[in-house]
Amino acid sequence: MNVLQQMLQAMQSNPLVAGLPPRMSDAQLYEKLRVSPITPENVAEIPIAMRQDLVHVFKQILVPTPQTLKIASHIQDMLYTGLHHRDPREERNRRFIFESGSQKGQTIEEARWWASYANGAVIQGITGTGKSHAIDAFLRLHHQVIEHGPNEDAGWRSLKQLVWLKVHMPSDGTRGGFLQGAFLELDKALGENYSEQYKGSNWTVEKRLVVFLHLLAVHRCGLLVIEEAQERNLAVNEFGSDFLTFFLRLLNWGVPTLLIGNPLAFKVLRTFSQDVDRFSESGWFETQPSFSHESETWKNQWIPSLWLPTLLEEPDEPYRPFSDHPLDQTLEGFIWRRTAGFPRYVSRLRRAVQMHALRCGLRRVTAELVDAVYRTSEMMIPIRPRIEAFVRRDANALGAYVDIPSGVYKALWAADAAPAAASTAAASPRSGPVAAGDEQGQPQEAPAKAKVKAKGASSRGKRQPGGQVNSTEPGSPQWRGNLLANMRTASGLESQ
Repeated sequence: MNVLQQMLQAMQSNPLVAGLPPRMSDAQLYEKLRVSPITPENVAEIPIAMRQDLVHVFKQILVPTPQTLKIASHIQDMLYTGLHHRDPREERNRRFIFESGSQKGQTIEEARWWASYANGAVIQGITGTGKSHAIDAFLRLHHQVIEHGPNEDAGWRSLKQLVWLKVHMPSDGTRGGFLQGAFLELDKALGENYSEQYKGSNWTVEKRLVVFLHLLAVHRCGLLVIEEAQERNLAVNEFGSDFLTFFLRLLNWGVPTLLIGNPLAFKVLRTFSQDVDRFSESGWFETQPSFSHESETWKNQWIPSLWLPTLLEEPDEPYRPFSDHPLDQTLEGFIWRRTAGFPRYVSRLRRAVQMHALRCGLRRVTAELVDAVYRTSEMMIPIRPRIEAFVRRDANALGAYVDIPSGVYKALWAADAAPAAASTAAASPRSGPVAAGDEQGQPQEAPAKAKVKAKGASSRGKRQPGGQVNSTEPGSPQWRGNLLANMRTASGLESQ
């Protein structure tokens, strides 16, 4: 048996991974992560009068895009690699638990720095891009706690193994607020009472931070997820750098840590090279809306899997161009124009449409209904200015939102427009000036080449019954194969 075979054998017999599901391939992750409960077969068994109670189920739909699968694969690797490195049968790992316990009572500044670090990762994205939804789906694939009996080789009589823990950043941006939430989540998962045990004037915030690190080590926490880190939590208040030091401490204590939040929250972190190195070890991911209604992810995944499912008696009316606007020539463009490619807003618009149709006794969804709901629904009116700013690529309008990095989007859109402009200029060197678009359209009228394409697309508007956008059925073996192939070759913005 060679050294690699010995390593694999040790990994497979590690008691910390014995209760976990085997590592999953991309195809297996796709099958496990995909949530698609609204099918014609399921809906047919529900009386029409009761279907309005199921509209909220659209929020549960999960479409495993290439990026979703990539993130899930990296987080899976974080979990398993971290547990392999802490194999309790190794003397050094058993000794670490006792040395960690000796640090209790010290402040975070006094506590020891260890010789190695666990892997970290970051998922950043503005609200509505689905970053939390995907991680929640991955965590659901694993028991949060595994109870172990006596194990002499591992050095314990019993152990409540904490496979994962998810903690939300506090709204007040304080470490005390973070610890209060963290201890409560720890007690909830393990059935313990640590929050009461370690409170009082003797247990200052600095000392409780060390206790929290030790408890994560004792329970062999496989993955700590710190979610919804907003700019006001990390970057702009006085505790920003202290939080980042604590996050480094988590990695140094052997706890794989995933940070999820708004890009603006990581401004301070990105200025420290060591922090960037540690927290990109397992990947620094950025979730984005679909920037184009012509992207493969939008056409072949979001529209068929999130938009087309229906609780009504009939599938959606086959789409025909709703207006002369270039984006309204296809179903993909029509929905993109009213959601800006954000998964959350696709789900919200679909729910608003379904609720209206069920209340009014309509049998199927039409483009006219969708447009009317988009313009008049109380669920859509508050977010329409933001949607339309993204659709027309108006960075100035986005500047009104303090949690949207408008400058980043301005640069992304400029980079995206430059190749298209160069290609158009090469094809039509004598093209004249173009006119400005409307409040919901593109910043400028589509070039001639694009117009021809849009005009031809009107014939595509006569879609199959039910409004299917692809002859390959979502979820079929061929569709899954195409998805996995796309994931392996995805790069640049399209991979986002």
